[in-house]
Parts: sequence; C-alpha cells; structure tokens
Amino acid sequence: MSPGIPLLAVAALAAAGLPGTSGPSAETRICATLDEAVPPGPGGVLLVFFSIECGVCYEELFESRYLVEKGGWPVAVVGVALALRDDLEAFLDKHAWTRPVVLDRRKTLFRQFGVDAVPDRVLLLGREPVYRDDPRLGLEARRKELRRCLSRLYSR
Repeated sequence: MSPGIPLLAVAALAAAGLPGTSGPSAETRICATLDEAVPPGPGGVLLVFFSIECGVCYEELFESRYLVEKGGWPVAVVGVALALRDDLEAFLDKHAWTRPVVLDRRKTLFRQFGVDAVPDRVLLLGREPVYRDDPRLGLEARRKELRRCLSRLYSR
C-alpha cells in the first residue's frame, strides 16, 4: 500500500468535518443568519425547520439532504433550529451533519416564513419562497410534492 493512501483518507475525513479531524467543527456549521449560511444569490435553498428532540424532524432533515443529492439539484440544504448552541453542536457532531444550520433562537426565520410547528420545509429561489410544506399532508405526500416542485424547477 502506498504511504499516501492513509494521508488521503485523513484528508477526506477532515473535509467531511468528522470528529477527531481538523475539518469543519459544529461551531463553523452553526450560523446566526441565513445570509451567513448561504450568501444571497439566485440559487435554491431548502430550509428544513427541525428540533433536535424530534425523531421525525431528524428524519426529514436527512431525507431532505438525500432527496436533493439524489436529484442532483443545485439547492443548498440548510437546517433551522431553536436549540441551545451546546445541544445543537452535540447533535451535529453525533450525526455527522456537515451542512449549515441557522440557530434561530429569536425565531426570525420561523416568523418570516410562518413556521409554527416542526418539521417544516421552505424552498427558496434567491430569497423568495417557491414551495412550503402543506401541514395537512402526511410526510410521504410532502416529500412527493417537494420532489415535484424541484423537478419542475430544475429538470429540463
């Protein structure tokens, strides 16, 4: 085996931000504002409002990331949480979440997008909402609606 292989593996782990490496820590993934998480621009942003204490929310957060990655859509997935910073850091490290999360303790984004309960998702183009989960639908129906919206917007 080449001596460079282990070094490449460590570099890959570091880039993924896994604990014990010099990659991004939970601290660097936790943002105070949406602009800090994703600078303004024309691209899509999927906000996933979640609670670290909610199993369904956890599933929606990771399912949203998987959906965007699988579809190959140019959309940034950003979590939005109300948790205490230390609890959020522990959650991000435990689940190896490497995407940005806005710590929205003052409920700025929750109010801006009318989010009353979690999980909830809002898809933005630029900073304009183009999709919002319908709370009357079940989780699977919401996923299908989001997939349809993403397909309409990005499949040509």
